[in-house]
Amino acid sequence: MKNDDYTANLLGAFASTISTRIEQGITDLGGHSLSHETALVTIYNHPNESIGVLSKVLGLTHSGAVRLINTLEKEQLVQRYKCENDARAIVLRVTNTGQERAKEVLRVREQVTTQVLNLLTIEQQEVLVPMLESVLGSFTEGQQGARRLCRMCNEQVCRPQGCPVEIAVAK
Repeated sequence: MKNDDYTANLLGAFASTISTRIEQGITDLGGHSLSHETALVTIYNHPNESIGVLSKVLGLTHSGAVRLINTLEKEQLVQRYKCENDARAIVLRVTNTGQERAKEVLRVREQVTTQVLNLLTIEQQEVLVPMLESVLGSFTEGQQGARRLCRMCNEQVCRPQGCPVEIAVAK
């Protein structure tokens, strides 16, 4: 077996490469920042959440999240609405244009990850899935932590199979 330093280094190189490729693909869509596109996907996955929730999921200050939402709103990707349960609260939803943009971002992410998976045999992929499920489940720390982990996920793909992050939150 290879030493732990070597394995950790390989894992770090792998994670950095995947992250860089996804970020570059998203940048190629139109030059927006990764936090811009991550906010859009997060709102797409969880409509009717407040700016406060979004700021926690993205790890931004409240004022930073407000500025980001102002930009998304100017670009007609997101709209603010009064909360149905609390007239004082504002919730966020993507517009039709925002929905299409979020789907483009998710397609880029899927293209990058599919390229990696295509380098593996079916047997290797079958071994990888339970490892990823285990690690992601272990990383999950409550509902907010789950949202943070899945902020760039295509949740419509994961949910029917049983998202390991959501399963970990339910425990």
